[in-house]
Amino acid sequence: MMFGLLLNVLGLIGLSPIPFLSEVIGATEPALKLLISILLGYPLAVIYHKYVKHHKEYRNLYFVLTGFDMAFYNFGISMYHNAIPAIVIYLSTKFLGPGKNNAIVTFAFNMTYLLAGYVVTESEDYDITWTMPHCVLTLKLIALSFDLWDGKKMLKGEELSANNKLTALESQPSFLELLGFVYFPACFLVGPIFSFRRYKDFISDKFPLEREVKVYEAQAVKRLVQGVIYLAAYQIGVTVFSMKYMLSDEFWDNSVFYRNFYCGLWAHFALYKYISCWLLTEAACIRFGLSYNGSRTENGVSVSQWDGCNNIKLLRFEGATRFQHYIDSFNCNTNHFAAEYVYKRLRFLGNRNLSQLITLAFLALWHGTQSGYYMTFLNEFLIMVMEKDLESMLLKTEFYHKMWNNSIIKYLLYFILKMYTIVFMGWSLAPFDVKSFSKWWTVYTSLYFSGFILFVPWSFVYKPLVKKALKASGAHPKAQ
Repeated sequence: MMFGLLLNVLGLIGLSPIPFLSEVIGATEPALKLLISILLGYPLAVIYHKYVKHHKEYRNLYFVLTGFDMAFYNFGISMYHNAIPAIVIYLSTKFLGPGKNNAIVTFAFNMTYLLAGYVVTESEDYDITWTMPHCVLTLKLIALSFDLWDGKKMLKGEELSANNKLTALESQPSFLELLGFVYFPACFLVGPIFSFRRYKDFISDKFPLEREVKVYEAQAVKRLVQGVIYLAAYQIGVTVFSMKYMLSDEFWDNSVFYRNFYCGLWAHFALYKYISCWLLTEAACIRFGLSYNGSRTENGVSVSQWDGCNNIKLLRFEGATRFQHYIDSFNCNTNHFAAEYVYKRLRFLGNRNLSQLITLAFLALWHGTQSGYYMTFLNEFLIMVMEKDLESMLLKTEFYHKMWNNSIIKYLLYFILKMYTIVFMGWSLAPFDVKSFSKWWTVYTSLYFSGFILFVPWSFVYKPLVKKALKASGAHPKAQ
């Protein structure tokens, strides 16, 4: 069960295969250790069902021990950082009670602790440190404090939204339950995040694991295979498309169109790194049984769903023709957190764009302190403002719908929109990857600031022109 401890011992006596394997595959030792830990989630799920599940009193303990094992294997003694916020929220809930004050304290403490960790550990490279699982943990504990607050509201008879009812908690977790929730081995390191209500239902046998064993085992294998395929695609993609090349003088030898398209393809394959990790962790979550998400009816037959920990919608992502498709399909659980615990709770501002901007600023801050994160999320805000405005104008015209109803034109439109999303995903993601201003400004200079030219002047230049063009062309409103 303690695979990480075993590998650490082998490392101490000079028998660990990690240094050799990392040199063979061209990866850093921390990156290879992370991948091994992610892959271990699946066999840990098999062991859980075979030896632990039937002993209810040991379930939380199993998750704590295996999670501790992963944390120590990857971060050594620094693993203690991940335990501190769990202790703090347990004590704050005990003393302050589940309510507004507890939610404020939890939010402030966790964000401050995370940002302090970034200041101490962050560099321009992707260092794998204790802050990586800590950013996941931060969202889980903030959500937990709000769910406890919602539970208190519900007990008072206050009305909650449908989504809040699904996660509201009427009682505080025990300390062992809290640690099991924090260190759950399938997604302790890279997510996805999930609610304590889901975890509680899972360990309390509210999911039909015995009845649906063949279904979720098959779903887990499917996700595991997809994860391996995307991991291989990522390894191939990064050998062809390189950020190092985009930062070099040789990159300027190509046309500006080539440079923009190259950057877009680089971004598409760069995202496979995250997708592969999420698919592999989701496979483990499904195999544990944590991912149960109710059932649906197909042809009169009830079919169980196991997508409760899904963090990527592959078909929507690969077929994206708008940035909204990327938002809907990529990092789904984090986007759900941002929507439910930040955006919707800013409703009192009375301004959707302001609420969205604050939400994106929060997500940028959650990722780190480097300027590249803020540029990426500012890009998202600018792009989404343009897309929503343009779509609302075009959807009202018959001309737009006639184009999509034409069998030839619609394929041409799809191709154009697909190129648009690929190219400008590269524009948006480049700062996120290189982080520092000097590097992402170098990339943007090589792209001739194409994104700034397209998105920044939208509201005060292009939008009025589009309105005039539609009016001048006689584009009629779509018949109701």
